[in-house]
Formats: sequence, C-alpha cells, structure tokens
Amino acid sequence: MDARGTNARKTDKQRRWMMKSRKVQFGPFAYDFVSGEGSLDALPGWLADKPYDRFVLIADTGIPDWIVARTKAVFAAVAPADVLRFAPGESCKNLTTVQELAEQTIALGADRRTAIVALGGGVTGNVAGIVAGLLFRGLPLLHIPTTLMAASDSVLSLKQAVNLQAGKNLAGFYYTPQLVCVELSFLEALPAREVRAGMCELVKNLLTIKPGHIPALQPLLRTDNVYSAEELQTFIDFCIDAKTAVMRDDPYEKKEALVLEYGHTIGHALELVSDGEFVHGECVAFGMRCAARIARRIGLLAPAEVEQHDRLIDAIGVDIRPSAELLPGIEAYMKKDNKRGYRQAESGKTALILLSGLGELARDGEAYVTLVDNKLILEVIEEQLVATKSAVMGT
Repeated sequence: MDARGTNARKTDKQRRWMMKSRKVQFGPFAYDFVSGEGSLDALPGWLADKPYDRFVLIADTGIPDWIVARTKAVFAAVAPADVLRFAPGESCKNLTTVQELAEQTIALGADRRTAIVALGGGVTGNVAGIVAGLLFRGLPLLHIPTTLMAASDSVLSLKQAVNLQAGKNLAGFYYTPQLVCVELSFLEALPAREVRAGMCELVKNLLTIKPGHIPALQPLLRTDNVYSAEELQTFIDFCIDAKTAVMRDDPYEKKEALVLEYGHTIGHALELVSDGEFVHGECVAFGMRCAARIARRIGLLAPAEVEQHDRLIDAIGVDIRPSAELLPGIEAYMKKDNKRGYRQAESGKTALILLSGLGELARDGEAYVTLVDNKLILEVIEEQLVATKSAVMGT
C-alpha cells in the first residue's frame, strides 16, 4: 500500500462504480451519506448549490498529513478553506478544546455561511460537532470520517458530546450534520487495530439489533482485520440499516435505541481508567462480554447466546486483558455513567443496558435499562479482568 492507500490502484471507472449515496433518516432529521472510493473527489458537485462561503476543517494532529492536504484541496476548490488542529485522544475531548477551536474559527473570519468540517475519528467528530452547534447558534456540519468506527457508528447519530473530569460524554447536545462523506481509501489505509475498533461496533449491532445477519456476516470477519473496499462498504451499509432500525422512531436514543449503548457503561469506565491503553471499540467489546455474563447470571440470556458473543468478538481478534488493579477505577467511573436517571436509582445498584435474547433489549417494566446489584457487576468484571476468555458464567 502506498502513502495514498489502495485507492491509487483503482481506475476512475472502478471508483465511480463503487460510490454510493443515500439519505440517513432518524425521525424528522435527515442528512446525506456518500461513500466509496473517490467519493471525496466528487464532493464539489454536492457542494455546488450550497451557500457555504468558507470551510473550517477541524482535525487532530494524529490524522496523516496526506489526508489533511487532500481533503483541504477538495474544499479549497469550492471556497476558502482553513485547517485547525488539536491534540488527539480522549483527554483533549473537552470544553477547553472546544473553546480554543471556536475562538480560532472566529479569528479566521467565520460567519453564518461558514461550514465546519470534521475530519477524523469519533473524538474529532464530537469536538467539531460541539463547535458547529455553538457558533452562531449553529453552523453547517460536514463529516469526513477517517476511521471505520466513525464511518459506521459515531456519524450515525445526532449526539454530540465532550468529556468532563467527572466522566465521558457528559456535556453535549443533539445536532444534525448536513453531510457524511466516507472516502474508503482512507479506511483501507488504517492500521488493523483501528479497523478492529470499528468492527466491535458492528458486532454490537449484530448482537443487539440484527442477529439474523450473523450467518451472512460472521464468515467475513477476520482476526487480521484486513478488508477490501467492497467489504468495508458492506459493513457500513449494514450499520446504517441497523442503527436506522432503532433510531427511526427514537432519534434521541432514549428508548429502544438505548440498545446502542450496549457494553458502554463498563466499556466507557474501562476506557477512562486505562488512560489510552485500550481504544474505544476494545473497551466496548470487553463491556459486551461482561454484560452477556451478567445477563446470564440473572437469567436473561442462555449459555449459547453468551457463547455467540464470544464467537463474534473472537472472530475480529479482540482479546484484551486489563489489569485487575483497574477495578476500583472502573467502579468509580460507572457511578458517573451518562445513563444515570433513565429510571429511579436504588442504593447499591447500577443501571445497565442488557439483552433478554439476541436482538432483544431487556426491559424492566417501563424502563429500558436494568438495575443490577453492584456486587454482581464487579464480580463479573473481576473475572473478566483475570481472563477475558473465561468460561461462560452460570453454566
């Protein structure tokens, strides 16, 4: 693979053939979603009738320079384009970064006809989304995701949020982008770990929303996470369909679409306490293993359903082994999870998103979350900290 990714080996005709355009619809909110090899080069056609007179690209410093340069050139062919960079990682996904970028955007001469372009992964998308939503009470937001995680998950949401010292994604709001443009050559150039992180969310969608697709997609999963552009497009299309299925009538993700938070309560806590040792997708996979075993212990899942969790997670090569020393920190961060308040709290219990079967969100009366004794949660987590491939609990 050369510095430009495998896209350099494709003819213009092949790239045009692979391009897809569709409308993503969550309730009354809709936006364009364009993907394929060469989709970025076709962007000026989409922009031609838009009122934007300036573009401000926001990217973290971890995005390769060739991606930034190529993307800026496309936008600069339409209107003046500037690039703002910030340090990568969850530690910089905060209100301080938002304020700095907002001030810099204004200093560049931004006005109400300026479009904010989020170029990067999920962290960048959220930071840029907050900047766009705040400036002038709302500037147009365009996403150019450079990770599979962003392309198949985080841009398929209206949620924009940043972290506080107390926890992850605690400050934010809902804001609809106007466009997502996925340049598949960017994804083909990703290291395997970044692809694997995105595949964790695909596995989540298989387990929680569309388990009927497991026979078709499981054979495509590989531990080395090297996929063709066609396979990546298949995965993205599946994730769009899966998320649309639960967000069509729940665009704010507060009812049935809460299932998209499966594995995230424990996963977010691990992500924060591990301080960058594990990426988001790996932490979610760990959280799903734990959630499945918790559900088994309280009689919600059968052993075979827990085993299906493990088969899918193993198929994409996720086998992280966090230190048991992280348990106190995980417990502390779980108490600050952003899903608190979806039902009346009870002492000694934590609200979790659990399954009552593959593709079935567990309901506790009218609530879409299940209260679980902290003692049981910590017991299961501790067992998984020792070995993520431990035997299915309760069998």
